[in-house]
Amino acid sequence: MRTALVTGGGRGLGRAIAAALSRDGWRVVITGRDAGVLDEAVAAGDAHLALAGDATDRDAVTDAVAQAGALDLLVANAGRFGTGGPLWESDPDDWWRDVEVNLRGVQLALWAALPGMVARGSGRVIALGSGFGNVSAAHGSGYGVSKAAVHRLVESVAVELAGTGVTAFSVSPGRARTDMTLAFPAGFTDANPAFLEPPAGGWAPPQAVAGLVQQIAAGELDALTGRFLHITTDLEAALAAAGDPDKGTLRLAGW
Repeated sequence: MRTALVTGGGRGLGRAIAAALSRDGWRVVITGRDAGVLDEAVAAGDAHLALAGDATDRDAVTDAVAQAGALDLLVANAGRFGTGGPLWESDPDDWWRDVEVNLRGVQLALWAALPGMVARGSGRVIALGSGFGNVSAAHGSGYGVSKAAVHRLVESVAVELAGTGVTAFSVSPGRARTDMTLAFPAGFTDANPAFLEPPAGGWAPPQAVAGLVQQIAAGELDALTGRFLHITTDLEAALAAAGDPDKGTLRLAGW
């Protein structure tokens, strides 16, 4: 049985991803800080094993990967958007916590999971990115910075993984209605009230990003390793342009 590890798998997007993989016959291990929520997911059949721990704790992440066993798939989903408002009015430690959870959480998960995958010559890793990583949004700089860094981290790691049989992706769920988006900090939503309203096409269902993860997990998108994929990405066109290094990569505007 194939094994997947989903961080932040107890609720929201993480749980939707875990449930979809479980239905596909994967053995799914989920992690998160709330043991009760994780146990509920297991009891509901959305995962097979729950391991409580902090995504930014090196020992906890190392232990989770060890307990999960040989991994075929890693989904680094744990995230935080807790600080809103202008940078100079934000608490520096709280601002940094957003970066730490969203970036160090991914970095540690990759660091712990990739050696085994590389040694076996197969595996896929996915980091949950965000459109905030490549568009500017006022009053949420910590979150935006962290997601831009995640996209670049995945792109860099994918280059390092060339020839190993392991692929890496960052994916964006679009504007999904989850516990995290419902709890966007007031400093952000006050400045961006539109984010409280459904987008023109309606809220993106968590199942949409789960479906994208399923396609990656099945190996259908391996040619797009290193790319940032949004749930609205035209995957057929992206696959057709897979040989173009400037397609689907994060680029910062220049002169």
